[in-house]
Amino acid sequence: MKTRLSALPGTPRRRQKMLLAGLVVLLVYMVLPWHRKENDGVAAYDTGRAIEDERAIAEELSRAFARVGSSRKTGAKAECPNYGEYAKLPHYKEGAPQTPLNLPYQRPPEQCRTFTSPAVETFIKEFVALLKDPDLAILFENTFPNTLDTTILWHGSREETRSPQPPSNRRLFRQRKKQPETFIVTGDIHAEWLRDSAWQLSVYQRFIKSDPALRELIRGAINTQAGFVKGNPYCNAFHPPPYSGVERGRSSIDDVLPQPNWEQVFECKYEIDSLASFLTLSRQYYENAPEDSRFDFITEDWLAAVREIMKLVKAQSKSTFTETGHVQPVTYKFQRNTKIASETLPLAGTGNPVNRNTGLVRSAFRPSDDATIFQFFVPGNAYMAVELERLTAILQGYLGDDSPTAPSRKMRSPFSTDILALIEEARQFAERIRAGIMEHAVFDHPQFGEVFAYEVDGYGSHLFMDDANIPSLLSLPDLGFVSKDDPVYRNTRKMILSPEGNPYYLNGEHFQGIGGPHIGLHNSWPMSLLVRIRTSDYDDEILHCLDMVMKNTGNLGLIHESVRAFHPDGLEYTRSWFAWANSEFAKTVLDLAERKPHLIFKEDNLAMKFSLDVFLAKTASVAH
Repeated sequence: MKTRLSALPGTPRRRQKMLLAGLVVLLVYMVLPWHRKENDGVAAYDTGRAIEDERAIAEELSRAFARVGSSRKTGAKAECPNYGEYAKLPHYKEGAPQTPLNLPYQRPPEQCRTFTSPAVETFIKEFVALLKDPDLAILFENTFPNTLDTTILWHGSREETRSPQPPSNRRLFRQRKKQPETFIVTGDIHAEWLRDSAWQLSVYQRFIKSDPALRELIRGAINTQAGFVKGNPYCNAFHPPPYSGVERGRSSIDDVLPQPNWEQVFECKYEIDSLASFLTLSRQYYENAPEDSRFDFITEDWLAAVREIMKLVKAQSKSTFTETGHVQPVTYKFQRNTKIASETLPLAGTGNPVNRNTGLVRSAFRPSDDATIFQFFVPGNAYMAVELERLTAILQGYLGDDSPTAPSRKMRSPFSTDILALIEEARQFAERIRAGIMEHAVFDHPQFGEVFAYEVDGYGSHLFMDDANIPSLLSLPDLGFVSKDDPVYRNTRKMILSPEGNPYYLNGEHFQGIGGPHIGLHNSWPMSLLVRIRTSDYDDEILHCLDMVMKNTGNLGLIHESVRAFHPDGLEYTRSWFAWANSEFAKTVLDLAERKPHLIFKEDNLAMKFSLDVFLAKTASVAH
């Protein structure tokens, strides 16, 4: 049956306008790439082989987000492969001797690498010659440069960002401030996670003193993240900036308050560790840059981002109810149309209630991107406390005096921020969070004694578990919150590395490690073993964990997100291209080189204690 135009109410002119408006709405809905599709909007994961028991989860995850199409540089030849597919197959150097594990060479062809650092390339050649295990040498050579090789989707140097805004695109271009910028994807997902990219780059921070181009790349990453945090502080993952010229990936639009800018935001899960990771990225640059460059990242945008972090920490420190029992105004909510409970928040997207006067800060989601059960996420709070403490030292150094009360010519100039007030605010938040953890997150476990809980609500409810993703309870010494010898941490470590104490610790026949709810009950994450190595002083434990990681790459010579714990060789895995895990492996090897060189170096390379800084200085002098 046909509908006549005359059947619509109103005058003929009004009917024409109504029909035209309807057609426009339909056209916009069909054309825009970000309209919601059924079950869209959860993190995408690439499984090495099907996991039958979690088929429902895998099906939803596989529908979610667009993948990175290619790892090649702008203007490079079309023959460059999609690295996510490239990494699923072994590639061997012609004429290379076979090693015991027969690990392949997985770096992309030179012309397809997204960024090349002379300092990194020189270091790889010199360093792998020191290693006694040829498979460890291959694995390090594959993993260490993986972020640079494959995930630098865009880098604009200071010169390239000085061009004026095109008049026809003023709406999409923001005023450039003669600053470098860098956009870094996680690997197979076409977006930048604040946490992932900061930790991906962490392994290169000690190299920036000897490589100006690498230093500018990381400074660009800080600038880009500052813009992200300044504009959308509650969000965890972002599209490439519109002025980068990089095509954006597909994502869903969730019901989020405060409403983000969906032209910029890929996903807006509020995770406290995302903001702490931005501070880590900045702090590591400060610690490793040459003396005359270490404050280069402090810009108006960076200070604005730090101010937004302080506002958010204050807002998320508030309880659910007032002292009189009334519900506080909602400061953040997140709802997603999904079949996976951990991908959305209960109570109309606000999450479960938290109590007053704890000193702790809410986090709606964990670093795994799973929803928290009790919103005081303890590892995330510990991480934020540490980075706020370190932030005060950086800002005090910037003002030129160790005393926060000392007068300074830089107090308000050249920026509009009262830096002394920022220092005091960061100091107070750090103290409150640290005290809150010790008061509200330490419990007496019936088997393991006093331990840290993973999540609490301030009412006495607590969750005993750990997840592989950093920050975790296992990583607390790595973050700088406690020492490895802290008695509460030692008890906590025993608990979370035991199937009796941690429901997500898998004691598999072929792989033993911590997993998490994000992938399912059959998979552990190699990342948990890498953190376990870095937080252990016991040679046997370290060698056992290192051996498990090396033997469970699926014979592909890269570190995967997770592996099936009860299947051999890591042949069943998730995410062939997960750059963060590769950086964590390389960081762990460098840690052992300085801390436990006898475990990985050839005998004739043990005469002199290895120092990465000294080694880099020597290789830099040879290069010059």
